[in-house]
Amino acid sequence: MKTYQACLQSHAHCVVCSDGSTNPHSLQLSFKQITENEVAADYQVDKKHQGYTDLLHGGIASTLLDAAMTHCLLSKGIEALTAELNVRFHTPVLVGDSVQVIGRLISQRRGIYLLEATLSVAKQICVKATGKFIQPKGGVI
Repeated sequence: MKTYQACLQSHAHCVVCSDGSTNPHSLQLSFKQITENEVAADYQVDKKHQGYTDLLHGGIASTLLDAAMTHCLLSKGIEALTAELNVRFHTPVLVGDSVQVIGRLISQRRGIYLLEATLSVAKQICVKATGKFIQPKGGVI
């Protein structure tokens, strides 16, 4: 099994978590493992990521949740691809809000991983997602 750092090499150009040296357009989120099955990152909503005036674009919110779930797997040495993503929007997120994005591994079975992620402002869940991830045949991305 790979280490988290080794897995990050396959993710070096990510639009969400690249450090900016390989992708200057990255949001540069830095995920940290908070429990055995959870990772978290903080993000300050920038006006360039709005959809409707002063609101975070739903596609960006979905991308943040997908990235949190991906990092949850990477932290366990698992490289897998999103097969299914279901997003539920509870409350709009405002430009300027500080959000916390958390990804959690729920279960795994034969190379299929079920995860959930939340995007919260001041500990209130604004957006929640569930995802199914799969490892490609041969386990190589």
